[in-house]
Amino acid sequence: MADHPHLGTLIPQLLVERGIDTVFGIPGVHTVELYRGIPGSGLTHVTPRHEQGAGFMADGYARATGKPAACFIVTGPGLLNIATAMGQALADSIPMLVITTLNPRQTLGRGEGRLHELRGQSVVGREVSALALTIWTVDQLVPAFDEAFAFLSSSRPGPVLIEIPIDLLSEPFPGPVTSMRKPAGPPMPRADDVEAAATLIAKARKPLVIAGGGAVAGADAVRELIEKLGAATLLTANAKGILPAAHPLLAGGCMLTPSLHRAIGEADLVLALGTELGETEFWYELDGLKLNGVVIRVDIDPRQLHRNARPTLPVVGDAGLFAAALAPLVKAIEGGAAYARQLQAARLDGADPRYVRHRPLLDAIWQVLPDAVVAADSTAASYGGNFMAEPPAARRWMSAATGFGTLGYALPAAVGAKVGRPKVPVVCIIGDGGFQFTLPELASAADAGAPIIVLLWNDQRYGEIEEYMVRNQIAPLGVRLQATDFSAAAKAFGAKHVAARSLGEVKESLLAAASAPVTTIIEMDASQYA
Repeated sequence: MADHPHLGTLIPQLLVERGIDTVFGIPGVHTVELYRGIPGSGLTHVTPRHEQGAGFMADGYARATGKPAACFIVTGPGLLNIATAMGQALADSIPMLVITTLNPRQTLGRGEGRLHELRGQSVVGREVSALALTIWTVDQLVPAFDEAFAFLSSSRPGPVLIEIPIDLLSEPFPGPVTSMRKPAGPPMPRADDVEAAATLIAKARKPLVIAGGGAVAGADAVRELIEKLGAATLLTANAKGILPAAHPLLAGGCMLTPSLHRAIGEADLVLALGTELGETEFWYELDGLKLNGVVIRVDIDPRQLHRNARPTLPVVGDAGLFAAALAPLVKAIEGGAAYARQLQAARLDGADPRYVRHRPLLDAIWQVLPDAVVAADSTAASYGGNFMAEPPAARRWMSAATGFGTLGYALPAAVGAKVGRPKVPVVCIIGDGGFQFTLPELASAADAGAPIIVLLWNDQRYGEIEEYMVRNQIAPLGVRLQATDFSAAAKAFGAKHVAARSLGEVKESLLAAASAPVTTIIEMDASQYA
C-alpha cells in the first residue's frame, strides 16, 4: 500500500488529463496535499490574495478562453470567501471547477471546534453550484471527476464543486487511474423542433433575434444563421461580439430604451438563443418584457425555457447546434438590415445620459487596442457598456453588472483573462469603490506576470447607489468615500499610475500601457475628466 500514490497527489494528473491547465488557489493546511502533484504536471498555478479573487480569476479565464479553470480552496472560510464569485458565475453560466476540502470524516458534525470547521458547508456549496459532489471513499474519486467533467462539457455551464475530506487526500490510491473517455457534448435539438422553427420563421415578416451568453460557444454558427436569415439582432451583455461592431444586422444591446422596448413588442417573431431574457440583461421593471409575437426559445437548460417569457416553441438544445441545423432551412427575409439600422439609430433615444456619456470611452478601447479583452465591474461605464459596447469579436466583453451583480469583480477577472490569453491586452473598467474591494489582486497580477490595464473611474463615491437614493428621495448616506491616493497604491503594488484628464490622454495611455511590463492604472478623476 505504501508504494501507491496518495489520492491528493493524483488530482493534478486527473485535471490535466481532462483539459485543465490552470489552477487558482491559496495553499492552506487543508489543501497542501493537492499541491504535491502539481510540480511536473504541466499545471499553471496562480496565487490570488483572497479566495474570492481566485473565483473571479477563474471566471475571467473561462469567459476569455471558453475553457474552465480549477480552484483549490480550503475548508470553511475558503469556501465562504469564494462563494460570491461562484454566485456570479452561476448567474452568468460560467464554467469553473472548485475543489475544496472538508474536515476529517470522523469529525464531521461533532462541533468539536476543529480548524476551519463550518457546520453545513456542503449546504452552502450547493447553493452556489450548478453541480456539487462529495467524495467519501477512494473509489469514488475518478467517477466523481468524470461526472464533473461530463457536466461541464454537456450541460448549462456553471461552477462545479467537489468536496474531499482532508483525511481522504492522504489515503493511498491503488490505481490504476484510467483516462476519462471523451465526454458527451452539449445536447442536440430535436429535428422536429428545428423543422417547426423553420416553419414559424418562414411566416414572419418582422423577426428579431435576441442572442445571449448561451450562444457564445457556437458564435460562428449563430452568426451564420443570422446572416442567412437576414434578421435584425440584439445581443445581451454576455453575447457581445457574436456580431462585430458595424455588422449590418446588429441592432444593438438590450437595455430597454423606449425604442428597443417597442421593437421587441412589435416583432412578429422573436428568436431567443441562449438567453434568460432576464432583468439584468434588459433592465426592465417588474412587469417584464412584452413579447407579443411568436416566440421561439432555445436553451440548453429546459428549466429556463418558460421563465420570463412564455415561448410558442420551446427548444431544448445547444444554441450553436440549433443554429447550424436551422440555417439550411431558412431563407432571407427582406428589410432586416434596414430595420437594424433604424434600431441602431434610435436606440439611445431616452437612454440615461449617465451611461451615454461613456460611449466615447468604450469606443476608444477597441479603436486603440483592437484585440483587447475587457472586464467590466458594476460601475456606470460598465452599465453603459452592457448596452453600447460593440467589441469586434465574442469573448471580448465580460461584465459583473449582470446577474449576481458583484463589486470588485473586474480586477481579478481581468487577471484571469490575462493568464488565459497572455498575448492580448486586457482592460479592466472599474470605479473607485469597486476597485477597493479587490485592490490587493494587483499583487497577484505581478506575481503571475499578467500585467493588465485598469481604467479607473474615480468620483469618490458609490455613484450608482447615490443616484438611486436621490431618485427615490432617500438622503444619501454611506455612499461618499474617503479620497484615496491611487498613485501611491499603484507604487505599493509595483504598478504604474497615469492620470488622464481627457479622452485623448486615455487613448495615449492605453497604447503605452499595452506594451508595458507591469500593470498600468489609468485614473480618470470624474471632476476633471472632460
